[in-house]
Amino acid sequence: SRRTRQGFGKTRTKEKYRVVYSEHQRLELEKEFHCNRYISIRKKTELAVQLGLSERQVKIWFQNRRAKERKLLKKKISESQAGASSTAHSDSSSVSPGEPPKLYFPPPPPIGEFQPIDIHQILVSE
Repeated sequence: SRRTRQGFGKTRTKEKYRVVYSEHQRLELEKEFHCNRYISIRKKTELAVQLGLSERQVKIWFQNRRAKERKLLKKKISESQAGASSTAHSDSSSVSPGEPPKLYFPPPPPIGEFQPIDIHQILVSE
């Protein structure tokens, strides 16, 4: 089995631990994440030295933070769909509870006048 650097003889799977970041470390990591969701090698090294963390800890913090952002975005989208669905269903008595929510798709633009569509407008619209 694989041994840790400390040489205590424990395998990594048995030596589970969780790093608790200080308020200062979290603030600095969040500030960098706000500017860049993906950290460069140089910035990862700088932050690790500045915050007293290993580069691996900084890398994993960014991975976890991106996963958290995806999770929050997914939750927000499902809540907005549920909210729009419940308000639409409350007005209509003919809709059965098992019916899927109605989605709004705007008509396509004329050829040659393509405009990018914001997915959030589609999900929030009627």
